[in-house]
Amino acid sequence: MADDHTIGETRTVAERRLTDGDATVTVRKLVSKGERLAIDSGDARVSLDALLLEGLSWQRDRAAVDDLLGSDTAVATDPAATADGDTEQPVVTAEADGALSVSSEYSHVFVRDVTTPAGDALAITTPGRGTSITLGVQSLRVLARVEDTYVFSVWFQTPFGPEDTAVEGPL
Repeated sequence: MADDHTIGETRTVAERRLTDGDATVTVRKLVSKGERLAIDSGDARVSLDALLLEGLSWQRDRAAVDDLLGSDTAVATDPAATADGDTEQPVVTAEADGALSVSSEYSHVFVRDVTTPAGDALAITTPGRGTSITLGVQSLRVLARVEDTYVFSVWFQTPFGPEDTAVEGPL
């Protein structure tokens, strides 16, 4: 990745490939007039900014994420996927300084490639909120098919995240 670039030009500053044996997903950190995470399944691609990634990290109900993505069971049955409160935690394989940081003036998330007992996955963590979600290749492929990220706006009906966190208090 070259350091030379034109102002306003989108450039890739980091790239990761995750595989589950059957499929591969490429994850790239893009920088232009902001930072985004591009998830590319080969036939589909979505770019998510820090706020959308934070909203994703809040999700505890994997079946509800499937409903939002228009998928019957991609996240709910993904053997590598976990959400806050799930019992099986991934093993972090990227070094702490190897995590991708995606930030905006509103949000900051870390994205790490991890190995779970079921294979490669991507852990999305919002340190300021204390929330995280881990998505395997199966989930990431469905996420890449989202054509209009406006569908995620339902996550922001409660603008500061889930109300049952230490910051927001119990529901």
